[in-house]
Amino acid sequence: MNAKVFVDSNVWLYALFSIKGEKLDPRHQSATDLLEQLARPAINSQVVREVCSNLIKKADTPELTIRKLVAGWYSDCEIIHSNPTQFLLASQLREKNTFSYWDSLIVAAALDAGCTTLYSEDMQHGQQVQGKLNIVNPFFG
Repeated sequence: MNAKVFVDSNVWLYALFSIKGEKLDPRHQSATDLLEQLARPAINSQVVREVCSNLIKKADTPELTIRKLVAGWYSDCEIIHSNPTQFLLASQLREKNTFSYWDSLIVAAALDAGCTTLYSEDMQHGQQVQGKLNIVNPFFG
C-alpha cells in the first residue's frame, strides 16, 4: 500500500508555471518529476483556488486551460473537502506551531485526509506534525 500524500499549491505552481523567453526555474523539473511519480495525491479546494488564481494573474493562463486543469485535478487527485474539524484543528496547529493561517489549513486538511507526507516549500522541511504527518520540501538541498 502506498502512503497517502498531500501536495501544496507551491509545488503545483512550479510544475505548471513556465516563463516564456526566460530561463526556467530548476524547481520546475523537480516539481514535474515529483507529480509524475504520485499515483493519486490529495489536494483541497484551497490548493485549486490558489493555483488557478496565480496562473490567471501571473501567467495570463487562458480560461480553457484553467478548466482543463481543474477537471484533471478532480479526475486524478483526491479532493479533500473542508469541514469544521479541519478549521478547529488548524486553530490548534497555529497555537502549537509557527504555521500561518493558510498553511495551518493545508496541514489540517492533510491530517484530516490521513496523509503521511505533505509536500510543500512553505513550511519547515522534515517537520513532523502530531507524529503523523511529515513535511517534505521537494526542493530542499
